[in-house]
Amino acid sequence: MRKSMLVITLCCSFSLLAQTAVPTPTATSVQLSESRLSYEVPTIDAAGTVYSINNTEITAGIDGRLSWVAEAGTLVQAGDLLVQLDPVPLQLQKAELTAQWQRAKLQTAYFQAEYQRLQNLQQSQSVSLLQLDKARSDYQLAQADADIIAARIAQLDDQLSRTQVTAPFAGVVAQRLREAGGDVSRSTPLLRLQDIYQLEVRAYVPLQYLRYVKLGDILQISNLQYQGSAAVTAVIPAADAQSQRAELRLKLGAASTQWLAGELVNVKVATRNSKAAITIHRDAVLLRSDGTYVVTVDNNNIARRKAVKISDGHGDWVTVDEGLQAGEKVVTRGAERLQDGQSVSQS
Repeated sequence: MRKSMLVITLCCSFSLLAQTAVPTPTATSVQLSESRLSYEVPTIDAAGTVYSINNTEITAGIDGRLSWVAEAGTLVQAGDLLVQLDPVPLQLQKAELTAQWQRAKLQTAYFQAEYQRLQNLQQSQSVSLLQLDKARSDYQLAQADADIIAARIAQLDDQLSRTQVTAPFAGVVAQRLREAGGDVSRSTPLLRLQDIYQLEVRAYVPLQYLRYVKLGDILQISNLQYQGSAAVTAVIPAADAQSQRAELRLKLGAASTQWLAGELVNVKVATRNSKAAITIHRDAVLLRSDGTYVVTVDNNNIARRKAVKISDGHGDWVTVDEGLQAGEKVVTRGAERLQDGQSVSQS
């Protein structure tokens, strides 16, 4: 009886020990990615604005009364009529000067004939040198008067041509500043003509990245609706101490009809030279108060935390300047809860 009780007691003890034994820890499931050697150049988005290459206020160039002014929104080609001024006052002045010029030519012809006659007589010593000199002076003065009047007529012709103000380039009348019927001076702005076919982007880039941009480089341009590219036509390496940004200008092609003057765009600018660099997925980066880390997994599926130095990014990938080699496995999901030396498994 005592042996039976002892056997039962030992069996119960072994059963309790089995139930209270510590279970073997299981490997934590994580997602992995591999660091890679990449030649992709990281970029930043620089804010830019689309401008018209030609955008000017049109003036008359003469004093006069407006007869007609093109309305805002009118599409014009180079040479099309924009403004018509009343030409009648100038036409009357020209008619008066033309009559004076005809009179001056008659006087010139008379004094020329008189001078030639006295020259012929002087050969026979029938006239004095004083008479000959006076005849020559009268002829030259009459010729000069005729030339002056001819020059004034040419000036009036130029002013008459300005009574019709034509478009210096193709575009749209963006604003009408004066109405028909009013008197204007030569410097009065009449309308603003804006080129909608020749556009450029002006972007402002941090000075530290300006060294990676050269004339002729093709940069990507985008807004919320469109993406495109344009060549750098000007690099202006001048910035104030506050902004620390320099201006880039990129000419858009004439066929780029999706861009509108005045709209905001983003211009992608390289942040380093084109060279090989170690890159990892952004999800692998752990930002902590004491530094930046990634969790790597070795061939034995053991997690190791490493301090790294991160610089620029390109899309979902960032550049690792220090602390990592190409081909290492890094944890992209689940790294926050891992301890150094913990066993992991790939999900």
